[in-house]
Amino acid sequence: MDYFGDPAIWLPWAFAGLMGLSILIYVVLDGFDLGVGLLFPFATDDEKDRMIAAIGPFWDANETWLVLAVGLLLVAFPAAHGAILTALYLPVALMLLGLILRGVAFEFRVKAPAAYKQLWNNAFFAGSLLTSLSQGFMLGMYVMGLDWTFWHTVFALITAVFLTVGYSFIGATWIIHKSEHTLQRKAIDWAKGGIWGLVLGIGAISAATPFVSARIFDKWFDFPQAFYLAPLPIPRFRQ
Repeated sequence: MDYFGDPAIWLPWAFAGLMGLSILIYVVLDGFDLGVGLLFPFATDDEKDRMIAAIGPFWDANETWLVLAVGLLLVAFPAAHGAILTALYLPVALMLLGLILRGVAFEFRVKAPAAYKQLWNNAFFAGSLLTSLSQGFMLGMYVMGLDWTFWHTVFALITAVFLTVGYSFIGATWIIHKSEHTLQRKAIDWAKGGIWGLVLGIGAISAATPFVSARIFDKWFDFPQAFYLAPLPIPRFRQ
């Protein structure tokens, strides 16, 4: 059979690859935007201005990768689009609310009188926190098969916290890259703390996934695939 000549076979894989790439780029790029907002409570007013300046030229464009990923899902997999967004209607609505709040706060904190600047700084942090927690919750529920049970919801809440800490780590690394002196040293400390949330989140999702999906369980633990994956934890134990 000519797999490459049949669009019904290779086209879904192509769209899935593009969608996965879009989500990956979004997490990396908009991750540092969200992370900078999450770190606002730990910065002084002057440092907040410098942090905003570090993401100013990029933050609005970075969110377009999320729009592209959702658009690809709608065009290529409309049934999955309907099922996922229906099951995750509430967290999706909260994520959109957080994104709107971030966008408004980003613009208004520059133009507002000094007396109201702290209000918009808090709004920018709140929007970043709401967006990060919503995305983490959606990720956890997706790993759990979109099944709303008590323990699945608990896992999704834990994933939300881990993803939020992971975003703060990405934001800290961006500030390290774009700042100097005191702010850079503070960002290094933020990154040292945030990386543990990133590691724990990856570990929790990786541990839960094979027990939710029988297909993945078979791929991970059947012979000979188990031998291919066995060396992966070794570097961690050596550290």
